[in-house]
Amino acid sequence: MKKPSNARVNVLILVVVLLVLVMGVVAVIGYGKVREQMAANAQEKQQEAELTPEPTETPTPEPTPDPSDPEVQKSELVESIETAVESNDVQSLGEAIRYTAEDGSIAAYEQEDVAAVMLHLKKSEDDYTAFIETIKADEVTVGEDGDVKYLLLSNENLRKMTNTEEPAQSVVAEEVTPTPAGNGKMIAIDAGHQGQGNSEQEPIGPGASQTKAKVASGTSGRTTGVPEYQLNLDVSLKLKEELINRGYQVYMIRETNEVNISNAERAQLAAESGADILVRIHANGSDNTSVAGALTMAPSVNNSFVGADLAAQCQKLSQDVITAYCASTGANNQGVYQTDDMSGLNWCTIPATIVEMGYMTNPDEDTKMQTAEYQNLIVQGIANGIDQYFAS
Repeated sequence: MKKPSNARVNVLILVVVLLVLVMGVVAVIGYGKVREQMAANAQEKQQEAELTPEPTETPTPEPTPDPSDPEVQKSELVESIETAVESNDVQSLGEAIRYTAEDGSIAAYEQEDVAAVMLHLKKSEDDYTAFIETIKADEVTVGEDGDVKYLLLSNENLRKMTNTEEPAQSVVAEEVTPTPAGNGKMIAIDAGHQGQGNSEQEPIGPGASQTKAKVASGTSGRTTGVPEYQLNLDVSLKLKEELINRGYQVYMIRETNEVNISNAERAQLAAESGADILVRIHANGSDNTSVAGALTMAPSVNNSFVGADLAAQCQKLSQDVITAYCASTGANNQGVYQTDDMSGLNWCTIPATIVEMGYMTNPDEDTKMQTAEYQNLIVQGIANGIDQYFAS
């Protein structure tokens, strides 16, 4: 048998190699197309998935509290009471609690008791916690007075229920023996402002061209809501009793809020009464609610309406009163403020002072001034200052 030549063998090998290469190229191209198709399919599926929103679970809404449910109302009232104590809101606390009187009627607690209890609860965490637990008790029910809802308590003595000290004023009145410190001296007391202010103008002093409103409306309690004219009258009436107990005669410029007496007229009435001095009772106010303290006002020695001698007597009276006042109450002593713009001083012909008892715009001081305990300290301080004035 004839063997193939080397040339033919080489050609065959070359043909085989070429076929293998062609098949490899075809395989590679086919594989690439398959991968491209797979990538395209995957991308298409991803786009479809993005366009198709996933099903979401709808959350089950929490049940809305029924405002007519007594338990819901009670819970809201307890929260409002907690907020009132925290923010020194005497008025809101007083509105949120009532008690059943002996005759079966529903009555509100006295505001000075509410104020005293609030001060105590802010100091005593144990009594505060006990009070909250008491008003949460099952026997405490929700009452309604028009649109106002309240918690109806069984104990009519709010102080006793909260371990708040009882006012000492009645005890003092029974035990203190009147002293002859006054020696018959007459004190005119002017409870500043009145129920309705009077914006009509009057001269700030005799013969003055400058004018001011006859009676300003005064300020009011930031937390208690009590108007200044009411606080001034409450303290003035207590001061009247204290001074009488000390042997003084007392002339009251007003004993009710329903008056219309200008500042000039008040000074004139004091002088016509035969009073030896005039003490005008006021409370202060400020845009800065952190300001607290007491001061008195007097004319300067350069005051052309009263003259240097009378101004000096006013300053001495003012200094004696503010010193004794702050010693009694512990209030921040802001001293004697000299001013020549006050009609109630410029029209005076007898020694006079204006006592600014404290700032009704300061939450703590406003609350304190509504308590019987602090008012008693105020009265003692002013009376002690008057004693000192006449003693020296």
